[in-house]
Amino acid sequence: MSQSVVTIRLNGQPYQIGCGAGEEAHVERLGQEVDSVMRTLVASVGQIGEARLLAMVALILADRASTGSGESTDHASSGEDHAAAAIERAATQIAALATKLASSAVTS
Repeated sequence: MSQSVVTIRLNGQPYQIGCGAGEEAHVERLGQEVDSVMRTLVASVGQIGEARLLAMVALILADRASTGSGESTDHASSGEDHAAAAIERAATQIAALATKLASSAVTS
């Protein structure tokens, strides 16, 4: 089986991803979906580092997959509501962590 390489952009950074021949369009669509979730996160919580953003995106997409909200357009608004709630929870947790880190930096 021949190998293809697709370049996707996540948070403005290019990543070369290997895939099977004929799977390029599918990988590009997946990359666009990941980037869309990431851009929503960045708008909500800011640039908090690639690794943390990717971890949060992975959790959001895993949550969508586990609830089946990403499988049907009938559930699109429900999925968006669920993703928004997950982002909001993550933003609250990040804000609490930032406050904790800021207070420990003052006492150090």
